[in-house]
Amino acid sequence: MRWCPLKSILKNNRGGGYIMPCVITIVIAMMLSAVLFYAECMTIIQTTRADTERVLESFVMKNSIDIYNSIKQGHDFTEELDENYYISAASSELSLDYSKQWLYNYGENGEIVYYMTNPNVTYKVDKALKLKASYKLMIPVTFAGKHLYDLEVPITVTRSLTLKE
Repeated sequence: MRWCPLKSILKNNRGGGYIMPCVITIVIAMMLSAVLFYAECMTIIQTTRADTERVLESFVMKNSIDIYNSIKQGHDFTEELDENYYISAASSELSLDYSKQWLYNYGENGEIVYYMTNPNVTYKVDKALKLKASYKLMIPVTFAGKHLYDLEVPITVTRSLTLKE
């Protein structure tokens, strides 16, 4: 049988055998940290998606008179989109600050919680009643107070207006 220094440390009766519980505690803490980070990211993604859907829905409702008039004319399209209205509505609905083509969400201590590109509002099908808003959501990943990288999540939200008969 070979002599193993790690085995003798782990079976030490003089109080030096606390290495394994410390390693297990650190591993559990790391796994819990990863699960909490994943839950935080999913909450941010789902919240911004839901708020963006609500803003897009109000955008469709704001333009519903123009859309309805075009339907009465026999076609289902409008000539142009007021993208600036949509960006300002998204900024106010999501409580975001606008700076250099990005919309930022700051935490209580002034740190960036997430930021996103300006939503690009287009027709889902060329000049049809189905609208599409797409943007990239960036979530900063930090460890020990240091910024490591930004997690980039592309998001696309669609809404359409249909007439009830």
